[in-house]
Amino acid sequence: PPAGAPPGQYPPPAGAPPGQYPPPAGAPPPPGQYPGYYPPPAGYPQYPGYPPAGYPAYPGYPPPPGAPGQPPAPYYPPYGYTPGYPQYPPPLGAPAQQPGTPAPGQEGQPPAAPGSPAPGQPAFPGAPPAGAYHPGYPAAPPGAPYGAPGYPTAVGAAPLPSGFPVWYLGSQIVDPNTPPAPLGAEKVPGYNPEADYNQLKKLAQITGTADEAKVGRLLLNLGIRERDALNDYFVAKSGKDLVGWLDGLNPDNRAPVLKGLAQGPLAFDVELLKRSLAGIGTDEMLLTELVLNRNQDELRLLIAAYKKRWGKDLVDDVKNDLSGKLERMFVMALNTQRTPDSVPVDPNQVNADVDALGVAAKKKEEMPFIEIFVNRSQPHLAAVITTFGQRNKSLSKVIKRTFSGDLMKSLLYILHGIKSKRDGQGIWRDAKLLEKTMAGLGTRDAALIYRTLRASWNPQRMEAIKTAYKNRFGKTLEHRIKGETSGGYREVMIMIVKQSEGK
Repeated sequence: PPAGAPPGQYPPPAGAPPGQYPPPAGAPPPPGQYPGYYPPPAGYPQYPGYPPAGYPAYPGYPPPPGAPGQPPAPYYPPYGYTPGYPQYPPPLGAPAQQPGTPAPGQEGQPPAAPGSPAPGQPAFPGAPPAGAYHPGYPAAPPGAPYGAPGYPTAVGAAPLPSGFPVWYLGSQIVDPNTPPAPLGAEKVPGYNPEADYNQLKKLAQITGTADEAKVGRLLLNLGIRERDALNDYFVAKSGKDLVGWLDGLNPDNRAPVLKGLAQGPLAFDVELLKRSLAGIGTDEMLLTELVLNRNQDELRLLIAAYKKRWGKDLVDDVKNDLSGKLERMFVMALNTQRTPDSVPVDPNQVNADVDALGVAAKKKEEMPFIEIFVNRSQPHLAAVITTFGQRNKSLSKVIKRTFSGDLMKSLLYILHGIKSKRDGQGIWRDAKLLEKTMAGLGTRDAALIYRTLRASWNPQRMEAIKTAYKNRFGKTLEHRIKGETSGGYREVMIMIVKQSEGK
């Protein structure tokens, strides 16, 4: 810090009031900058998020950097770049990391606390490297102000400048702020949705209903962004989006898996959130899977998308449906104030948290568990879980003995998503949850569909879950689903499970 500055004060950027960083609330950002973000690449329009990175400009918009006749686009770490972890797939133009060199943001950091995952190391034999399940998971570089790329200040804050890809559940998606493509515009380079639109309409004319297997095969042959472009085309040509068209052909709602494929990762989660809170009673387990143990920037995207889709604040809806300590747990999680995973683990804080959990377990106090499980970074919580087990009994056993009901299930969901004993990334947990949808009498189809679809958005994660499932239950996930489903629904589910192979 400069001479005379308060301890820990960063030097102010150009244009900021002297001695203050970041600028005080209400102060204008430095010229040409977004509050808390890198300056936007030259040549992009000021309409937030339009056009998305890599898309040709729609009529009337200037060409992006890198287009013919334009200067090359500058390289920025993509939205969601996580220092110290490999990104899958690596973004085009990203500088390669040399073997043996520290990952960006890891230079000079102290060694990790016991139990925290080693960056770049496989979680278990045959698994992708740590962090590979979450391409695009954001984290700010060490020393960056709160609000720098990786943890925006709040939902509704200034959007990232154009040129940052948006990732959700391991898939690159279309920026939610992008307006629909005008009819005839090429939203995705090289893809014209007209042929697929005509093919779907032809299928409906022949059968009078949507043939699940044929529609599923067509959708699965498209990437997530192509499906979004096809959806825009449907609206422009028929006045119905793709999901509405499927609903019209299947009034008895026989094709929910097709609707999930058509919606894509973010919109599907928004629909699931509404389902978890609708009607009499709350589906607490579904709400847990959507909100807890989530990357913070993805959670912010989900909160904003829920508000945009339903016109309601997600926190308010949760408060109306839940009560007591469980309500407080979800409200805390939705506040997205968890310590960023890029912050080094402090062994002293780990020991203090282990002591606090031990005391809380003896007194059967919920709030210390909730506060630590919701607000600590994932590497920190992994270290707490390991250290607690070394000094006491297994933390999962203590939770089962101390608590019950939905609170117990929510705490265990977080714990098994981070616990280093298995894989530290919830692979083993998610494989067991898939089995639960098919165990016993009757198949819980709604849960089987959403758990399979949400895993499938990231092919590498899906493959890891399939491996864990076979290791745990002695049969393939594909074989298990075949025995629990039938007809076109079975065919589509098997296609989804097999789609990740070789990717």
